[in-house]
Amino acid sequence: MNNPRHLLITLALAGAATLGGCFGGGGDSDTPAPMADPLAAVPDTATQSVAGTVDYLAELGRQPSETREAVDVTAVVLPVTDTDEPRAVD
Repeated sequence: MNNPRHLLITLALAGAATLGGCFGGGGDSDTPAPMADPLAAVPDTATQSVAGTVDYLAELGRQPSETREAVDVTAVVLPVTDTDEPRAVD
């Protein structure tokens, strides 16, 4: 039973099992979720408040759009307010 071949096979399997656990694909909870593509569609936050609309427009301004299709806004109803102060879109 003290065959060196069995010992080598056992050590090789134990090493493989140990290394196999090191490279598991568990996600990091500290990694932020990727931001949704602002050019794919108008997000709900842009239709819920004027501030959300302005934030969405500001994000659109930061995105390269020369090679992209236009955003379909035919079904989008933007919010209106009479009480919020005007806010610049840079």
